[in-house]
Amino acid sequence: MCLLLETIRLEDGNFCYPEYHQARMDRSRTRLFHTFQQLNLLDIPIPNDFVSGIFKCRIIYSESFKQVTFMTYTRKPIKSLVLVNAESIEYSLKFADRSAIERLVRDQIGFDEIIMVKNGSITDTSYSNLVFLSGTTWVTPDEPLLHGTCRQRLLDQGSIITERIKPSDLPQFSHVSLINSMLDLHDLILPIAAIDPGAQY
Repeated sequence: MCLLLETIRLEDGNFCYPEYHQARMDRSRTRLFHTFQQLNLLDIPIPNDFVSGIFKCRIIYSESFKQVTFMTYTRKPIKSLVLVNAESIEYSLKFADRSAIERLVRDQIGFDEIIMVKNGSITDTSYSNLVFLSGTTWVTPDEPLLHGTCRQRLLDQGSIITERIKPSDLPQFSHVSLINSMLDLHDLILPIAAIDPGAQY
């Protein structure tokens, strides 16, 4: 059975931007299971212990909800990134099985996080989309491995634009931001010098 994953920021008892997560879940279930019957995120009950503060909700689902877990959110400390070859990685849907990506991370000893390069282009880290700063313009890769919900929201808002970004383009940028459902555009920003070109990609 193909299991899918959705991770949502829960703030003071409310899901943040649930419409973007709902849309991705609907698309994924239609593509994989050919069903148009919706699993409504807002039907998920919020435990009393998680109604005040910021938490992460992790949802495993297929045709139905399989597991819903609420947990305290701790931001992963990132100071260094390295480019890695990700030609074998396919992650157009947010599958629960992330073992191939996790192996890439384990192989890069001495770095906090990876940036996956596929078809000659920059894509994502192991857990986030990327946005690069050029002057005052934020640019995100036009072909990410996964079309994240935060990325789509920022595109809809006009806060970021898309371009194909190759490893050789990195020096034209000053900073990189890691974004996902728990990290907004200005939450985790690193200088472009924090990215190591790696041995091969």
